[in-house]
Amino acid sequence: MGLLDSNDISIEGHRVIHIRVDRIGAATEGGLWWVALAFDDGSTKPQGMYANYDDAAALGAELAAKWGVEMQVNKLV
Repeated sequence: MGLLDSNDISIEGHRVIHIRVDRIGAATEGGLWWVALAFDDGSTKPQGMYANYDDAAALGAELAAKWGVEMQVNKLV
């Protein structure tokens, strides 16, 4: 796991409003984490998927700094 190839999803015309770091699975001890750019229209662009929070949060923090936005963590599962 790690970075995802989402080059086919255009960001043209979208404004990044935050970075999503979402726990989307709990089958393993570390869970399954998805990282994505979140746009002002409610759509997203995946950036990575990880089997632990630390790696997902590291990418989320890097992207948040790059885009000048906050990182939002959701641990719903």
